[in-house]
Amino acid sequence: MKLQAALYRQPLAYARSSHRSRDRQGAVIRTIVTIAGFACVSMVARGQTKHLEADFRRAVWGMTRAQVIATEPNRPVRVSERDGEIVLQYDASKLGALNGGPIYIFANGKLVRAKFVIEEEHSDQNEFIRDFHTAESVLKENHGKPKEERAIWEDDSTQQETKSYLEQDRATASSILPSDRFVGLAVALGHLKLYTVREDGRTKVLHVLTGGDHQITHQIEYQAVAR
Repeated sequence: MKLQAALYRQPLAYARSSHRSRDRQGAVIRTIVTIAGFACVSMVARGQTKHLEADFRRAVWGMTRAQVIATEPNRPVRVSERDGEIVLQYDASKLGALNGGPIYIFANGKLVRAKFVIEEEHSDQNEFIRDFHTAESVLKENHGKPKEERAIWEDDSTQQETKSYLEQDRATASSILPSDRFVGLAVALGHLKLYTVREDGRTKVLHVLTGGDHQITHQIEYQAVAR
């Protein structure tokens, strides 16, 4: 509009130029407006894509509690405060084929961390090892290969091999298999912990299978990466 107004303010002699000249000027103006329009659409599209890019489920780091609640189909089953953080807990959800529940954690009113707690029950404790690998497949698809993975042996009393052997030849999470004898029991007793770490620029993902007192905890924690 500023460009058009400037043209209209030119002396009368300019306005009396040929129709061809005016047509060329009009074409230039239309071209400028068209290019500007495409640029605005492109920027809006990029902004919408960035806005819709999820970091955990359908939520984005920095969302408020109300915004996160709006992304979930159900209401949270529990809202609590711990160490200055607000925690929203949900149940009855899925990570791939695994059952569990998401947890959202807010600091200073903004989403900074989240967890997915896997809640499977098995009579055969080695099936928890299978669950770990099932979750790893989902994480690999969503976040790529782990930058770090470990199998930490605290005790070798459930195994035929010595701790020094285990720490050398079975020291990665991927090397622990559901077919290995008593590895599920080792986790339940706190003798063995499996974990992997991933980072994709926006999110750090820590996947852990650990235990103690014959109880196994399987969870994935997502953390916003400081930028």
